[in-house]
Amino acid sequence: MSSHSTVWKYFDKINGGKNVKCKLCGRMISYHSSTTVMKNHLNSFHSTEVEESENAALANSRGNRSQPTDKKDPNEDLVFAICTSSVPYRFLKNKHFLDFCHKLNSDHKILTPDSLRSKFSKNRSEYVDRLKKELKHVEKAWLSFDGWEAKYMDKSIYAIFIYYVENFQRKSALLGIECVEGSATAANVGKLVMRMLDLYCIDKSKVLGAVTDAGSNIVAFLDRNELFHSHCSAHVLSLIIKKSAQITHIKELIAKVNRCAAFLSRSKVERGKFRERSSMLNIHGRPPLPFSDTRWGGALLLAEAFLNHYQSLSATPALQDYLMNADDLAALKKYVNVMKPFLEALNSAESDNSFCSEVLVQFSHLSNYASSLEQRSALGRCLSNETKSRYAQYVKKNDAELNIFRYDSYVENDALLMSTYLDARFVYLPGILQRTRWEFIENSIQLYCDSIHVLNQTATGPPPKKPTLEESSFSQFVQSKRVSSHGSSVQAEMSNYKAIVLSGRPALDSSPLLFWHAHRDRFPILQKMGQHFLACTQSSAIVERLFSVCGCIVNNSRRNRMKSSTLNLHLLNASLATLQAKNEAGEMNEYDECEQSDSESEENRHEEISGEFNDDIFEEALARAMTI
Repeated sequence: MSSHSTVWKYFDKINGGKNVKCKLCGRMISYHSSTTVMKNHLNSFHSTEVEESENAALANSRGNRSQPTDKKDPNEDLVFAICTSSVPYRFLKNKHFLDFCHKLNSDHKILTPDSLRSKFSKNRSEYVDRLKKELKHVEKAWLSFDGWEAKYMDKSIYAIFIYYVENFQRKSALLGIECVEGSATAANVGKLVMRMLDLYCIDKSKVLGAVTDAGSNIVAFLDRNELFHSHCSAHVLSLIIKKSAQITHIKELIAKVNRCAAFLSRSKVERGKFRERSSMLNIHGRPPLPFSDTRWGGALLLAEAFLNHYQSLSATPALQDYLMNADDLAALKKYVNVMKPFLEALNSAESDNSFCSEVLVQFSHLSNYASSLEQRSALGRCLSNETKSRYAQYVKKNDAELNIFRYDSYVENDALLMSTYLDARFVYLPGILQRTRWEFIENSIQLYCDSIHVLNQTATGPPPKKPTLEESSFSQFVQSKRVSSHGSSVQAEMSNYKAIVLSGRPALDSSPLLFWHAHRDRFPILQKMGQHFLACTQSSAIVERLFSVCGCIVNNSRRNRMKSSTLNLHLLNASLATLQAKNEAGEMNEYDECEQSDSESEENRHEEISGEFNDDIFEEALARAMTI
């Protein structure tokens, strides 16, 4: 209590000013007493309350200057702002930018370009160390990776994700996004993948395979290393949709839709009027604006958006030239309606919650659906032929077996066959494997289980001593019989597994890993294999989503002279920023995180498609970084 005003905060005058009353306890004190008496009263009876009150007042007076020690460094936002935009590093030395920051907070120290690069490196080291600990006990894992060619660089950039199961929950993590040294050959891509695995101390024997597209270099790398290859189902579905959109009369309809979308994307005024009418008519959903050329199923999605907003389009005077006559509109509606199951399958494949065990069942459904269409129509024949050729194992022609689209043939893919078997929702369903029999898959399951070393949790005592002398043929015979007894236990598990599944299957929308968690004690071998193969997803959409953001960054003339080492750090930090924003906002419904439903983001998306990166991300993160 150093001042008169501080003391009087706790007292009120009463009885016409003759006495004072303590606000904390109500005790009466003579007004003629000195302030020392009042101070002594507070120190004797209310020292704790006064101290807490003074500390709160002090913290309030300091405002934002008193920051918690565990608060995130504001420069983190500035780092993410720089790496997710096309702003050059030297912008941090811009005089007007520095003046602006100084006016916001004179005490804040802005990063220099050199310290920014150091921060990039530090973020990478911290991320690698943290992820290395998380991946330390991974038993088996799958990879998802793909490449991308930069427009202004003679470089191929590859992003690599890892999928694994921990405590019967599937997890994923970004291992890295870097440039391939030299051309993107199978050997150079393999070197990059192996370098990433070494960086996180992941033994190659822990990797079962990868879900990728059908790039010859990637397939060659997987074949050379005897790894499973699950072809991205979203990519296959997009090829089928693309083929259907090339039918003559459908191609003409899609061209009209594209012209309308191009006009809307060019005219900001008409786009605003269109949005107002859609809002008045209570029409929601993505407006018919152009998709990226790499967007899976983009033509079909644009046609669907065109039809959803057709009423507001027809109410816009400037768009009258882009409307369709009754016959064309009916034909477009029929096309979108026929393609609906394929679009649903594509959306399912793109989800991070999809499982590779769903691929065979999904294509069996689509093949059955395509066969039910009118085969005399060009669209019916196209869908039927495309779906069957990519799903079928072999077709017979002139008594000779010809393998069509071998890399797309799903019913001969061992990884997909075994994962389907290990999914209690689909195993033993009739008619989804064509000529492949479930007994064939059971044999593959047993061969794989024989290679799994399952520890007996109930076993006691020390392990058997290693023989010092060469074993006799009799000993080897007995040992082989003991090993074969392991096979009988696998057969017993498979027999019990079949009985349980046929008596009652899990819900279709449930995770297949929940089944193995519930029956882990009954099936100690199969549940382990289930965790191995159900770690894989249907598609490599997670990689494509990352490229949709990072591609806009490096596909810029300002980045074409950046060193590979700096670019690698830049891309990783941009990826981490993007993934962090996604985790905070929740999983996006759209394939491209830039494709938001709000009007501002739609305009930004068009600018990105046209090659000019939007720096709104930089401005928003800068504002957060400067709020000190």
